[in-house]
Amino acid sequence: MQRKAPILLVCISVLFTFSFAQPLNEKKFADRVSQERLLQTVRDLVRLGNRLGGTPSGDKAAEYVFKKFRSYGYVPVTIEDSERLTYTNERWLLQVEEPRKFKGFFKNEGLAGFSPSVSARSAPLVYVDPDVDFEPARIESAAVLVPFPVAHDIYQKFVDAGALCVLSFALNNVGSYEGWSFLTDLPSSTDNPIPVFTISVRNGETLRNELASGAEVIIKFSTKTSVFMGRPKTVVATLEGRSDQYFLVCAHGDSDSGGPGADDNASGVSGVLELARVFKNLGAGKTLTKPNQTIKFIIWGSEYFSAEGYITQHSEELGKILGVFNYDEIGIGKTRNCVYFEGNDIPQNEGILRVMQKVGEDYVGKRRFWSEATTNPAQGGTDSYVFLQDYLDKLSLPNVEIPSITVYTAAWSTPKTFPQTEGWSSKAWKGHRDSVVIDFSPYYHSTLDVPATTTEREPFNMPWAVKAVGITLLRLAW
Repeated sequence: MQRKAPILLVCISVLFTFSFAQPLNEKKFADRVSQERLLQTVRDLVRLGNRLGGTPSGDKAAEYVFKKFRSYGYVPVTIEDSERLTYTNERWLLQVEEPRKFKGFFKNEGLAGFSPSVSARSAPLVYVDPDVDFEPARIESAAVLVPFPVAHDIYQKFVDAGALCVLSFALNNVGSYEGWSFLTDLPSSTDNPIPVFTISVRNGETLRNELASGAEVIIKFSTKTSVFMGRPKTVVATLEGRSDQYFLVCAHGDSDSGGPGADDNASGVSGVLELARVFKNLGAGKTLTKPNQTIKFIIWGSEYFSAEGYITQHSEELGKILGVFNYDEIGIGKTRNCVYFEGNDIPQNEGILRVMQKVGEDYVGKRRFWSEATTNPAQGGTDSYVFLQDYLDKLSLPNVEIPSITVYTAAWSTPKTFPQTEGWSSKAWKGHRDSVVIDFSPYYHSTLDVPATTTEREPFNMPWAVKAVGITLLRLAW
């Protein structure tokens, strides 16, 4: 496939040639970004449920996104992706029957994805030390308490030993999940025999100490779930440009952990919708002319899965994609007020990231803009990586270098520090110039990833992320 002119040269030229009218357009754009709209969209989406692709809540979320795009003046398209196994956790019961002092003990517990339905039953609780080989006879017909997320191989060992259910708390995530639970999935199957409940570190340690004192703990539990084949729905809206080459702005529409997913990733969906709204508004008001390149706004029905489906279905036009901007977790940052642009160690990303770095430096510290901004090396774990060559190779797709950026304000459940890629120290970064600290969310993949603990707590993060990508696109596409 013949490749267009090198995107690096095109993007770098933008740094020196955009018109004197551009800063005025950037101001008009930034002034129209609505923090309240962003917050309300997150609230609306979380109320729908976990929005897993192919489930009723996922379908409702896709319909919500479709109607939003249409209300902004777009002609959106809904794509039904291929079938995949999915689930709904309709209701469950988890309580301590004995000792009686623990009545009403559990709060903010969760149920692992693909857990089966089981009728109400009671079982003695047994603690399994991760550093000691457990005796299968101890856990037969028991509820098992473990201080770690249950990997699939460990789950099978508990099943084989005759356990009735598992209670898991994430002790290895120090400082997080103290009063709420880390959510996990069981193997994607209709035949998982026992449920796994996720509980808070505080509750897990209390129960472990109670057992260590010699007390007997009796757990009562039940679940009502459905595991079935469903088709995620991806929604696409297009801002037509003078060229059929296009930039793609996207976010996964599901809460891939199965939890409320306010930050991960209703915040990202909200960012895409707000960016699309403001661009359409500015175009309708004649502030902006038609862009030189088309911009597609996409909300994936299911993280990774739907992005894979899209590039497979559009394999003949991959060379038309000038760049991908992926929003994932733009709702909170525990320790810093920073917008991150990932990943600067991927060569084809350099052109776009140089523009983004300049945007970060131009606006850092200004009223209603970020306190910090930086590029950072690749970490993986989100839809932008589907567009990179390693993933394209796995799907046997054409060899096309697509710049693919993820924008976020927090990632994972603990902070991480990486050496900064050589030549990428930013004037908008307040930390050490040779390293970058990736901020985190203590509510990552948890039962308390809700607006009150994330997007409502730091309402400025989402507008910052929208402005960063919007101003970058103004410099690239107009």
